This record gives sequence, C-alpha cells and structure tokens, in this order.
Amino acid sequence: MNSKKIATILNLIEIADNNLKTAKSLLTQLGGSEVSRPASHMPTQASVDESDALEVVEGYFDGESMIGDNGQTYLIPPNYASKTQLVLGDRMKWILTTSREIFKLIQPALRERATGTFTVEDDRYLVIVDKHPNPVQILKASATYAMKNLGLQIGDEVAITIPKDSTPTWGAFNSIVKSHGDDSLEDSKIFNNDFLSDSNNQSDDDPDIEADDSEANVVDSEENFL
Repeated sequence: MNSKKIATILNLIEIADNNLKTAKSLLTQLGGSEVSRPASHMPTQASVDESDALEVVEGYFDGESMIGDNGQTYLIPPNYASKTQLVLGDRMKWILTTSREIFKLIQPALRERATGTFTVEDDRYLVIVDKHPNPVQILKASATYAMKNLGLQIGDEVAITIPKDSTPTWGAFNSIVKSHGDDSLEDSKIFNNDFLSDSNNQSDDDPDIEADDSEANVVDSEENFL
C-alpha cells in the first residue's frame, strides 16, 4: 500500500474520530435520553430509485472515489464531486438500477473553509495551506475548469473546503480569493455558482447532476470541463 493511500486512510480515521466525538458531545447535551442508538446505525431513507435497485452500497468519499463498506472502490464522476464540493469523509451511497448507476451524498462530513496558495506539481493540483504540513490536493476537473473560465493561475490565493479539525489530504475548490499580483480581488470568482450556471457544462438532455438532492447519475455523466 503506497504512502498516498495510507495518508488518505489515516485522514478518514481522523475524520471518523472527530465525528464520533461530536456525536457523543451532542448526545451528552441531550442527556442521552432522546437517542435510542447511534446515528451511524440509523437506516437512511430509501429513495424511489432504491425500490428498483439491483444493489445498494454505502461508503465514504476518499477524495476521488467512494470506498464502499464492502471494501470495493466506486469511481465518482469528477463533475459531480466538483459541483457538490465533496470532501474527504462524506458518507455516500451507490445505487445500481437496471438502467443507471447513481451516487448520493447522504451524510456530509463536518466542513471548514481554508485559504492557501494554488500550485501544480506533476499533474497534481494542490493548495498550500500554512497551518497544514502537506499540500491539499483538489480535483483536476475543478482546477482546470477554474483555470480556463475563472482565470485561476499558479500563485493565486484560493479558498477551499476541507474536513473540519483534520489534517486533510484532499479538499474541494471553492473560489479565487486573490489573484497573483492583484490585491483588489476578494472572493469575486466563486467556482461552484459559476460552474452550476454554465450552460456549456450541462445540456438539457443530460441532466445527470441534481445539486438540490446531491444525486449524480453515472450514465451519460461525461461533461465538458475545458
């Protein structure tokens, strides 16, 4: 197992531990009498798609894919991960029906905003955040879209979303805070809103992304980022 995968697994453990501490704190605040069992064991509400599903698997987002509770890896379309701004530790669901595959975000990990310097190394798109020991990687799809459509350049200060109270290996690109050499720009180029509203990135007959319910249809999910 390579060092990158080990770092991701350790990050997932750290996030899970933080979520457990938060859940215990909330339970203590409630006096422990209003919750009959841990939230992680509560079944999620079944959707219409699940009623016809051939298979349903839950798992965690690792920065690029969903790692199923069954140990299998399910590649998540980068357009969906970018638009939904998935972060490491998000609880996901994969649904296989007779006509399509679907990903759903069912339990978001705790999030926080961080700012850092954008750079590229060996085809890896990174953000250097001062308070973290290692660069935070962002999806290539997000970075290349922002470079072409928002004018993102190496050296720009950017905002990203990362798992809260963790040492992240992956983050979700959010906005350009300050362009390199331009002190006047302040959060004026926001990735998510621009991407969602760009008609070039979603055709009328290919509505594979539904941001309202955090659902992605894998079939016909290829969209233009460049």
